[in-house]
Formats: sequence, C-alpha cells, structure tokens
Amino acid sequence: MDHLYSDYFLDLAQVAIGFVGFSTIAVVLREMIGTPLDRYQTLIVRYVVECGLAATIYALGGVLLAVAGLTPPLLWRVASAALGVFGLAYPLHYVYRRRRLKPGPLPLYAVTIFLATMVVDAVLWLNAFTPILHFSVGPYAIGVTWLLAQAGIILLNTFSEFMRTER
Repeated sequence: MDHLYSDYFLDLAQVAIGFVGFSTIAVVLREMIGTPLDRYQTLIVRYVVECGLAATIYALGGVLLAVAGLTPPLLWRVASAALGVFGLAYPLHYVYRRRRLKPGPLPLYAVTIFLATMVVDAVLWLNAFTPILHFSVGPYAIGVTWLLAQAGIILLNTFSEFMRTER
C-alpha cells in the first residue's frame, strides 16, 4: 500500500475516534447536569458513535489487509465488499430503529443522506466485483470518508433535537 493511502486512512481513523470521543463527552456532560437523553436523542448519539467506530474500523482495516500481504487489486476488492455490506445493512437497521421510536416519514435530509449512501455503496460494489473502476483505492476511500461525514451531517441537522432538555 502506498504511503499516501496508509497516511490518509490512519489520519481518518484518528479523526473518527476524535468524533466518537466528542460525542461521548457530550453525553456525559448531559448526564452530569441532570438532563439525561431521551430514547430518540440516544438513538441519534448511538448512530453517530457507531458510524464513527465503523469509520475507524474500516479505515484501519484497509491498512491491516495491506500489512497482512494482500496485493492492491485484491485488497481494494475485499475492503470495498466489506464496506459495501455494512453500507447496505446499517442504514436499513437505523431506519428500523428510528421508526420504532418515531413513526412517520424520515426528514428530507435523512432521505437524501441515505440515497447518497446507496450511490456510494453501488460504487463500492462496482469496485469489488467489476473491473470498471480498476479495483482502485478511490471508491474505498470515498466510502470510508462518507461513512464518517454522513454521521456528522446527521448530528449537525439534529443538534437542536440533541440539545433539547424538556421532556
């Protein structure tokens, strides 16, 4: 694996862990001031933390596969397929959990994010199973970056909900 790629993924993993740490600190501070999160707020924070941890795992996973000796074409195929599975399963699971807590349609920003996620997943699957993208690092890097970025977008769009203290 080229040093540029490994540096990018290792730096992205650090940013993702910082994102998770910030989210966790925010929850602890809310608990300390005596206003625990309700179930929907907990779902939002859980989504952000889980996406941050997943971005960390997938950022480090590509580097680990390179250390294990996979050659670049096979490395990016395997990594893209693994991230593609997560990218399909996790948003569906989140929608299921959200609908249990808050019935009704998803907000427009959430629908837009999930549609963009499906586009990213399609590119990951193309990278994993067809030679169209030459089994390159690009789609995988975009996929891991999007995994963290979309969690940040959701957090920013729901920040007022997250900070709500009334019951």
